[in-house]
Amino acid sequence: MQHITVYLYRAVGAGLAIALMELLARAAEEPLSRVPFVTSIVLVMALPESEPARTYNVVAGHMLSCVAGLLALWTFGAGDVACAVALGLAVFFMLFLRAIHPPAGINAFLIAAYDLTLKWTISPVLIGALFLVGYKRMWWIMEERIRATDAFKRLPEGPNWTEESLHSFLKWRPYRKKRKTSDP
Repeated sequence: MQHITVYLYRAVGAGLAIALMELLARAAEEPLSRVPFVTSIVLVMALPESEPARTYNVVAGHMLSCVAGLLALWTFGAGDVACAVALGLAVFFMLFLRAIHPPAGINAFLIAAYDLTLKWTISPVLIGALFLVGYKRMWWIMEERIRATDAFKRLPEGPNWTEESLHSFLKWRPYRKKRKTSDP
């Protein structure tokens, strides 16, 4: 039950985060399709303790992807080649600087595909990334306070997944009957 409570709390946080991003996009008159944070919100809200959800990874990952996109755009012009090179560069930069944030790769692609400007890397990307990590931090602090309450401690234990049980679950295959072969 505790796990479900945490999952619901994080899901509500993700929903509110995207609603706020939509409002900010409208206020900035930026088409929502060019605001690259939906998958980042899912990652940082669902798995806030993970390395790709760290503040450094979120901000640096988004900015490094923008740099990769701009370099590819300025070198090749907008198009398919620029998109491929941009994404490759983004992955290289994030790996090299240990700033892996997989959802940020979309920035490189969008810049190279749609000829987006340096201004776009500031708003919505940099401002959005900073907003997201601030929001995540605030939501995480509130979650920790909720977990510390007596009411939360009285909830029955949820399922306890061990690494071994998780691996066996992921390897599970449905039972299949073997076909009988007729001997000639």
